[in-house]
Parts: sequence; C-alpha cells; structure tokens
Amino acid sequence: MGRIMIIVFEFLFLSAVMAFDMKFDYQIIDGEAKYLENIETNLEKNIVKIHTPAHNDVIESYKIQDFRQGQQLTCLPSINQCRFRDIDREHAVDAGQITEAFIHSWNKGDKSIISADGEVVMEMYYADNHDVVQPTFLKGAVKEFYHNFEYPLYKEKKIPQDAEVYNMTRSTGHRAKRGLVICYGRNDCRMKVVYGIDSGRSSNHLRICRRQAIRHGTTVLRDCNNVHITSPLVHRCICCSWVTSINLASGDCQCVRMGW
Repeated sequence: MGRIMIIVFEFLFLSAVMAFDMKFDYQIIDGEAKYLENIETNLEKNIVKIHTPAHNDVIESYKIQDFRQGQQLTCLPSINQCRFRDIDREHAVDAGQITEAFIHSWNKGDKSIISADGEVVMEMYYADNHDVVQPTFLKGAVKEFYHNFEYPLYKEKKIPQDAEVYNMTRSTGHRAKRGLVICYGRNDCRMKVVYGIDSGRSSNHLRICRRQAIRHGTTVLRDCNNVHITSPLVHRCICCSWVTSINLASGDCQCVRMGW
C-alpha cells in the first residue's frame, strides 16, 4: 500500500509539473470561522496567488508572489488599495514547495488546515496612504495582476526592529485628522515615533513540507507543518512621550490612516 501511495504521489506531482498551472483550495478552520482559501501556483514562472476571504478580524485579500522577480503585491478591496513590497524570503516559500505540500496532503486525503495547529509568523510592515506610488516598477505577472484592481498603490516598509509597537483603538465613527500633536500639561513635552496595530489585517495559511533524503537517492517529504502568516495593518504615529497605547480620540497621537 505504501508503494502505491508513493507512485500516486509521483504521478500527481509529475502531472502538476507538466501542466505548470495548478489551482487548489484549503478548508481553513480559524477559531469559529470556516472558509476556503484559494491558491494558484505556476511552477514554470515560480508564481503563487492566494485569495483569502474576510473572516474574524481579517479583511479580504488577493496576493501574488513572483519569486523570479522578487516582488509581492497584496490588494485589499474593502479599503480600495494595493500594497507592494519585496518578498520576505525569510518566511516565504516558492511555488514548488507549496505545490508539493498540497499534493502530499491531497494524497493523504487531507485538504484542511486548523489555525490552532500551526506556527504563527507575523510580518510587520507599514505604508503611508498619503504617498501613492505609480505602478511603473511592477513587472510581468505582478503588473498584470495589479491591472485587475487598479486601486491606489502604496509601498510597504518594514518597521525597525527596535520600534515601539502598540495596540490602537478608535471611537466609533472616529476619523483621525492629520494635524499637529501638541504635548503639554506634563513635565515631559517631547514626542516620539511609534507604530500602532489596527484590528484589520491580512493573512494566509500554508502547509510547508521539508524534504529528507534517504538511501539510493530517494527523497521523501517530512514535517508537513501548518504556517499562519499574518500581516496586521500597521500605522506610523507621532505620539507624546508618555503614550503606552494609542487611542485616536485622545489627541496624544497623530497616525497615518491606512485607507479609512
């Protein structure tokens, strides 16, 4: 039976390689939310596309990763924007690895991912919605993908490792105004740059398998772990020195809005 399973796996993987394009779904269980995450890979171009529907505090997102060009684009329909950055290769896996992992799971009859069973990887990037960039530097499949949306485009920047990061709250219906923050009434009137995490975020779930070589040149897939990559919407804020959490209604901080 084990030999039959290996033969079936090898046949399916060969078929995927020959076909190049492959579309598949994972049934995701994330807390009380259950949904389908759609993944498309192209092995020839080394491209991955992921669609994650809205659920819990996650907003709907469409993502493309072009590993040849090193470019990543995420489009968020609910806030009418697309965000561009270079691929974070520390956490990203390419089209071949994602395809292999799905086929391995499919061969075992498992096409679901339970969020609680996975490793959580948080990516911390911010973008200034007053700094719209032109899509002229987008290339190939990423450029074509962007034309499906045509939202304003923003360049994401990674927050510094030593940055102060706080949770952000806002009053119902509150829209922060861009203006001057005046810190007075206390001994320390200085201001500081901090970063605030809002409730909205994008995320995707992946299954990643590691290869292990065995005798006679044969390789098998081991340790097929679930990875939950989450990207909160991070705001860059100017705050009074005493701030330890960000409340937009307090007037102690001025934050760059991300599409609201």
